[in-house]
Amino acid sequence: MKTQRIIAATLAASVSLISLSSCNGTSVDTIKAMESSYDNHNKTIELIGEFDAPSFTFSSGKSKTMAMNFIVKPHAISSEKFTAFSVILPVGTENNNVLFELPADQKNYTLKNFNVIDKNGEKINLDTHTTFKMTGTVHYSELEKPEGERDKTNFNYRITDVTFEKE
Repeated sequence: MKTQRIIAATLAASVSLISLSSCNGTSVDTIKAMESSYDNHNKTIELIGEFDAPSFTFSSGKSKTMAMNFIVKPHAISSEKFTAFSVILPVGTENNNVLFELPADQKNYTLKNFNVIDKNGEKINLDTHTTFKMTGTVHYSELEKPEGERDKTNFNYRITDVTFEKE
């Protein structure tokens, strides 16, 4: 009887680990593909992860968009991270927007200064490290150049037409 419980517990733990390890592989694969080929140009992609603050922010309050980072992990307990850069979000209080609120006396920003409003209208502070399902269209700047002037190793992209919701 005790042996059966141990076997059942071991089997359950193994199944849990396998499901965790494959939990977000698709998002990781998508980011790897975006950084190594133009296959996703003008295509809609889906990623599961969390928004992160950009490495810098705009200098005036008149900016209408902000390039955010979107972090994905292979699975929930992984320390390995993959980043989709240049996820372009409108700045404002509408759905699928970002708000950057920095008090006048504060010089440095943290995640607490960023809120996003998902497609359902829910305002979420980025400091909560909420997981989102995000979709958007990938555009490669290199493909906007004439073919003879392109650097075939430059996979810089931006993701536009972004919608997201809390997972």
